[in-house]
Amino acid sequence: MGLARRVSFVALYTVTTVVFVAASALWIRSYYAADTTGIANKTDSPYIREMTEIAQSQWRYLDLAKKDTARHHRKPAIVLDADDTTLWTYDMEDDAMAFNFDPALQDVWVQGQKFPAVPGMKRVVKAAKNAGCKVIGLTGRSADQRKATLKNLHTYYGDAFRSKYFFAKWADGEQPSYVTCEVADECTRVEFKSQTRAHAEKKFNVKIIANFGDQFSDLIGGHGRPVKLPNPTYYLP
Repeated sequence: MGLARRVSFVALYTVTTVVFVAASALWIRSYYAADTTGIANKTDSPYIREMTEIAQSQWRYLDLAKKDTARHHRKPAIVLDADDTTLWTYDMEDDAMAFNFDPALQDVWVQGQKFPAVPGMKRVVKAAKNAGCKVIGLTGRSADQRKATLKNLHTYYGDAFRSKYFFAKWADGEQPSYVTCEVADECTRVEFKSQTRAHAEKKFNVKIIANFGDQFSDLIGGHGRPVKLPNPTYYLP
């Protein structure tokens, strides 16, 4: 009897989970105004409208922050993540992967430079450059994806992202000296990103005035006013 009850519970749990996942996928597609194949609408959607509002809210702040930074004799800078902060991965996540992450397929997309710009972020980067900000890229993508990522960014952001100011996750055994982790060789995203931001401020003699990311782990740890961008498709601790 006990076994029968456990099987029933598992069956019920499985059905409930499937229904929940299906409902979540439908809501996410609605948010991105995606079609039935999983391709996001590139002109109008709740997501695009929200991103537009976030982008427009940055103009005045960037100008004020530039003036404040100048008083302290340090060049202002902004930090931007890659995936779903500057490069939009939705079509890969839904159409290509059905929300089941595949690192091999992700690498195909990265190396093929298939990602469009995140809506609104070209204007943010341009406004930051016009305000005299240094643009620093900081991604959790691997070191062997760094070159392709920079090329993909160049397609939409011109020369805003330069190799010297672009940080990716190091290869195994090549952890930089400016990052220390609670567990050796197993840095968390927060450890990696927060300590890299601190290193960038010191190395380039800049003051990070804004830090853009779609994950909370992109933003925790200080060094720049955090700007959280929407992303309901995945979570990275």
